[in-house]
Amino acid sequence: MKKNSLNIDIPFFDVDAYRVVWHGNYPKYIEMARCALLSEIGCPYSVMEEQGFFFPIVDIQVKYIKPLLFEQKVVVESWLTEWENRLKISYVIKDRNTGEVFTKAKTTQFAVAMPEQITQYESPAFLTDAINAWISQS
Repeated sequence: MKKNSLNIDIPFFDVDAYRVVWHGNYPKYIEMARCALLSEIGCPYSVMEEQGFFFPIVDIQVKYIKPLLFEQKVVVESWLTEWENRLKISYVIKDRNTGEVFTKAKTTQFAVAMPEQITQYESPAFLTDAINAWISQS
C-alpha cells in the first residue's frame, strides 16, 4: 500500500519536565500525518467540506511503544487500510535515524453529510475516486 511520510522534529513545547512527549500530543502528530496523506490523495478537509461532508474521527487507537523525546527527529508514516465504507488510516512513528518504531496508531472516520448531519455508511464517490486515482499512480 502507498504510504505518506511526514518528518517532525519534536519541539520543546510538546514535552514534560523529563523531556518526554506528553501522551496527549501523539494525536496531534497523527492528525498532521492524516492531513498530509489526505492532501497527497487530493482530498484535504477543505475539499471534503466543499463536497458537503465532514469526516469526524469516531475511533482512535494509540500504542505507545517507547517515549518520544525533545529534539528527536521522527517520521510519521500513514496509509489507508479501508475507504469504501469508512476511512481507516494506520500510522507508525519511527526514529528517522535508526528506523526504530516508537508508536503505532489507527484512526477511523465516517462521512457525515452536511448540513443534515447524516452519517454515511458508504464513502462518497468523490473520495473513493480520488483514492483509486492516487493508488493507480506510480
